[in-house]
Amino acid sequence: MNNRHASRRYKRLYYVLSMRMERRVMKLIMLLLILLVIYQLLLQVPDLKKNMTRIDRLEGTPIQVQMVNDQEHH
Repeated sequence: MNNRHASRRYKRLYYVLSMRMERRVMKLIMLLLILLVIYQLLLQVPDLKKNMTRIDRLEGTPIQVQMVNDQEHH
């Protein structure tokens, strides 16, 4: 009888703890999704994009602009 009672108690405790963790994980996922959307929206602003990412600084000049500049200098 004690084993049965302990088993029920363990199952109930497990259920309660798993529900709490599930809620926390879902809140964390929602928060991360919201932050991702905000970050993507901020990347649409050119001045902020320059400060937020390194890629734009490493890209250099586009080929078309570079070709036009080379033709003007010759």
